[in-house]
Amino acid sequence: MQTKGYRDGTRIRALLTSNEAIAEAVRIAKPEVIAAYPITPQSPIVEKIAEMIARGELNGSFVRVESEHSAMAVIHGAATAGARVFTATSSHGLAYMYEMCWWIAGSRLPAVMAVATRSIGAPWNIHGDHTDIVLLRDAGWIIGMAETAQEAFDMTLQAFFVSEEVNIPFAVGIDAFTMSHTAEVVEIWNPKIPERRQAYRVLPTDRFAVNAVTMGKARMKARYDLAVDLENSAK
Repeated sequence: MQTKGYRDGTRIRALLTSNEAIAEAVRIAKPEVIAAYPITPQSPIVEKIAEMIARGELNGSFVRVESEHSAMAVIHGAATAGARVFTATSSHGLAYMYEMCWWIAGSRLPAVMAVATRSIGAPWNIHGDHTDIVLLRDAGWIIGMAETAQEAFDMTLQAFFVSEEVNIPFAVGIDAFTMSHTAEVVEIWNPKIPERRQAYRVLPTDRFAVNAVTMGKARMKARYDLAVDLENSAK
């Protein structure tokens, strides 16, 4: 059901899977860099985003990487340079990028990642559970689990706001298949997303150290500050 269309602020209703709902939210948020490697069941998210870029609906750079580890490394670098960033993954893909998940959280960089939650083997299966997304808990990520396609759309938009406000990466979780591949009616709205406010950014012309070696008290303070801000992000 549509009256005028989303570009003039009017809300529209569409039948979307949670994967498609997240892609629509990403289009509205306008990230400048998207990097991802396909893995079931999140692949339709980045496929839709790639199609949006090809059609000119999203003015962003889609980086086709060779692995999930590289996907997180790309958005780490892009976020450090000041870009709004997005990626998506599932299951063993998240496990593969796990090292870089710690780096982006510890660097206090904003980023949004969609996780179509899926079992981690062994035994091997592709069914939905949360053994992948809970890996992010101790790494210092904000984690939100959507229950409907509408929540997936809304939470993805909120994730960009919150992540950039507190400088902590945000993972939006949806259950594999029961949400990622199941269509529901979603109300699409088009809020004004402010430009990213940068706590810091690294430019080639600057002399700037990021994540230099820290000794005991300095590291403890950095992790403590992250834990406090992570708790306060719920407010």
